Amino acid sequence: MRRQSFCGLLASAVCCLLFFAGCAGKLPKTLPLSPLETQEASQLWSAFLKNKRPTAVDADIRLSWDVLGSKGGIGGTLQAQRPALLRFAATDPLGRSLILAVSDGRTFTLVDNRSGHVYQGRTDSEYWRSYVPETVESEDLLPFLGGFLREGEALGVKPAQDEDSGGFWYVWRDARSISHHVLVERKSGEMRRHLLVDLQGAQVLDLRYADYQRDAKSGVVWPRRLQISGEAVTGDLAIQVEQMYSHAPQGAAVYRLTPPAHFTVEQVP
Repeated sequence: MRRQSFCGLLASAVCCLLFFAGCAGKLPKTLPLSPLETQEASQLWSAFLKNKRPTAVDADIRLSWDVLGSKGGIGGTLQAQRPALLRFAATDPLGRSLILAVSDGRTFTLVDNRSGHVYQGRTDSEYWRSYVPETVESEDLLPFLGGFLREGEALGVKPAQDEDSGGFWYVWRDARSISHHVLVERKSGEMRRHLLVDLQGAQVLDLRYADYQRDAKSGVVWPRRLQISGEAVTGDLAIQVEQMYSHAPQGAAVYRLTPPAHFTVEQVP
């Protein structure tokens, strides 16, 4: 029972940040490009890839979900740093800590303050993969949240025009045979949507970005609203940035956690 109650909270909070889910849908409709449009699409893509990539994020967020009959929301503080560091603290409306999770990309520690229980394990474990699909790698977290791509991604991109002419779609297949479909808006040059589709045509991940804002100090552009759906959990998720603090790296110590001595520690397989 203790693990069941924890899993319910975990599924609606921490793993919602890593695990983007919903149901499979139709691929976006596109139109072929003229030679001039092909040149424009190439220039837009080149400019998009040259944009400054965030190395970290530190923000207060509001996570909302409507998944499998469960509907609600939770506030928290999200810190993430390339290549794969994560810290997420969920709080109740009174600001009291509910759960605290940290990961270095290889291992994780989850503290349930309500029950005084700690879960520890590896991110390639069966336990972790029961929440986070293999298509979501630890290094994907920051790019998926921030609406950008990892360096070296998007090889062999094929462009097409969005049916409403608001931007161009760029399609490629990665080393895991996942097909990526990225929509970049013509006017702003920002990513508006990122679809991941498996070999069976299922939309593993569908990310929709809105309300980008530029940080005056770092020059980094970050979406304040992210809507999430996909294949693994039927429903919808949303992340709203309520307060952005910094895009400066905080150091590895922020992502290390020593559980309270009186808490029960469980090593999960």
